[in-house]
Amino acid sequence: MKKRVIIALLLLIAAGLIVTAQFATTDEEYSRYNINWNGTSDFFGMAADKQFVYSYDDLPAEGGSTLLIIAPETEFTGLANYLYQGNTIIIADQSGNANTFLEEIGSSIRVHNEPVRSTSMEYKDMGIFRGTVDGDLFGSNVTTITFNYPGYLTGGDIIASTSYLSWVDTNANNIPDSNETLKVYSLIASEDISNGRIIVIADPSVFINSMLVRTHTENMQVINALLSKDLIIDQANSKTTFGGGLCPLLQAMHRYPALGTILITILFILAAVIGIRRLQQ
Repeated sequence: MKKRVIIALLLLIAAGLIVTAQFATTDEEYSRYNINWNGTSDFFGMAADKQFVYSYDDLPAEGGSTLLIIAPETEFTGLANYLYQGNTIIIADQSGNANTFLEEIGSSIRVHNEPVRSTSMEYKDMGIFRGTVDGDLFGSNVTTITFNYPGYLTGGDIIASTSYLSWVDTNANNIPDSNETLKVYSLIASEDISNGRIIVIADPSVFINSMLVRTHTENMQVINALLSKDLIIDQANSKTTFGGGLCPLLQAMHRYPALGTILITILFILAAVIGIRRLQQ
C-alpha cells in the first residue's frame, strides 16, 4: 500500500519538476533561455514566428531567404551552397569562429576579437558606444547603432563603423595609449559572394536583452527591420541554444514544446492509475 503511495508521489514530483524545467532560465551569455541582461530571450520572443534550423541540411534549396547566426559556438562550414543559391547570411560574431567559413567562401571579411573602445560612449563606459551607420542596415534607415564591447572587422564594404576617436584597448585601461592608434574601425560589413550576400556584425551583443530597450531606439529599429524579412534563425551552431536549467531535457523541451506536455501527461496518468487502484483496495 505505502509503496504505491510513494510511487505516486514520486511521479507527481517528477511532473512538477518537468513543469518547472519548462519555465526554467539560465545565466548563459547569449542564451535564448536567459531572461537577464546578457541573454537573448527578448529577441527570441519577438522572433517566435520565425523558422529555426537545427541542421544546415534543412535549409531551403531555393534563394531569397536570410539565415541569422548569433554567436557561433565553434568554427563552421557547410553553408556555401546555401549562400551561392542567392541567399543572405548574417553572422554576429566576435570570437572569430566565423573566419573559417568566410575564408571558405572567398570573402575578404575577417573578425578580430580585440577590445574596441570609443569616445562616442554611453553610460560613461567607453566599451558601450554608438557606431555610425553609413549603408543600408536591413532597410531600417538608422544613422547610428549602439554596440556593447565589440570586436572589429577588416575587409568587405563597411556598413557601420566607429568614430575617429576609437582604438583597440590592448591593456584594458580605457585610455588610448601611445601605441594604441586612434582611427575608424569597421563594426558591420557586407560582401556579395556569387549570387548571395554575407553580412558580418562584430558584436553578437546587439541581440541581447539590455540592448533591446527603449533607450536604444535605433537598435530596436534595426531588429524590427531584420524580423520583417524571410528570416531563418540558426540553432545548429549558436550559443543562443545554451540552456542548462533544472532538467537535462530542458533544451529538448524548448525545441519540442509538445515533449514536455506528453511527459507530464504520462506521469499524471500513471499517478492517477496508482491512486485509483489504491482506493479500490
